[in-house]
Amino acid sequence: MTASVLLESGGEKEYRVLPWPNPLKPKSVKYFIYKDQDETVVPGMELQPTGNGFRAPQQLPLSLPSAAEIASWPLDLSLPQFKWNQDLLDKVRPVQAGERPWVIVLMGTPGIGKTHLLNHGTVEQKEAVDAKIGRKVPWDNIFFKQIDDAIHNAARAQLEKLWAECEKIEDPHECFRYYWSSKQQIFTRFAVDKPDVSESNPKPASYEFRLGVEIVKKLTQPGQLYNVAMETTGLTPGLVKFGLTAPHYAEYHKLVILVEMDDLEQARTITHSRLIREMNSCSMLGGEQFGKYLDVIAEKAKETFKVCEELARTKNKELDDAGSGGGRWHTYHLKQEFGLDPAVQQRIDEFYGLR
Repeated sequence: MTASVLLESGGEKEYRVLPWPNPLKPKSVKYFIYKDQDETVVPGMELQPTGNGFRAPQQLPLSLPSAAEIASWPLDLSLPQFKWNQDLLDKVRPVQAGERPWVIVLMGTPGIGKTHLLNHGTVEQKEAVDAKIGRKVPWDNIFFKQIDDAIHNAARAQLEKLWAECEKIEDPHECFRYYWSSKQQIFTRFAVDKPDVSESNPKPASYEFRLGVEIVKKLTQPGQLYNVAMETTGLTPGLVKFGLTAPHYAEYHKLVILVEMDDLEQARTITHSRLIREMNSCSMLGGEQFGKYLDVIAEKAKETFKVCEELARTKNKELDDAGSGGGRWHTYHLKQEFGLDPAVQQRIDEFYGLR
């Protein structure tokens, strides 16, 4: 597949296009543009049609370590580079003897309050969840395993260079396109890309996946179990199902929460503003997805949640039929309703010189 890219300087250029993350469902993916002559990857700005083509940043994104190089990095959590993980662990405690641990999945589009619910949700919100599922969730003692923490710390050098480069780009539109495309590339390299299959590595995996395995091992050691929460867009139902049915969570209570917002335009504004705030503050505050692609995520999250609801019914019936006292499966649908802080839109307007 090819696409004609509209350059800011005028004119057009033909690029090859590779769909991601699922080549089999091109209607539900973003696209990456690949430069023909040297195969340098240039992620597109969602690659929504603009006139007779697509728009991409003029400046090529940062060079990154290869997936093979990243695969050689040690993952010993006692090393200094993983102090951030120990700091998070120090804020919680293992479940007490006789308590059943929890694994919680927060699902939905970026910018709708998944992280906020866990870290700053109101007492009323959390009590509503408890009442619906008929159990008390240990909200104040949960290790929050976030992909953002893993990538922020692994790619700190690349992110710092990216923020420095953005300060040199005067045109705000080009600056934003460059920042988003580069951040998208960083997330892809660390969370998706994996080295080639080899004799020494017959089942390669991404850096984020391998690090996640090590973190979960630490959290689910026999005799020292922690409550665990994870967040996901819900784009891949298989990953959610695989994660919750993993053997180390066999005795855990499971809870899947779908977080939704009636007005996705607010989420688009929030994520757009958040990316700008990252450039302004030189800090990573969330994921890389924004814009119209949030509509795709929202619909897919609903589909994945339905899969989880059916899985929960099936698993609970199996437990009941077996007379098992094991951990139960629960689901909860949260509709977010909150007004948009005027500062969110103001940040966007000031960035583009509209105020």
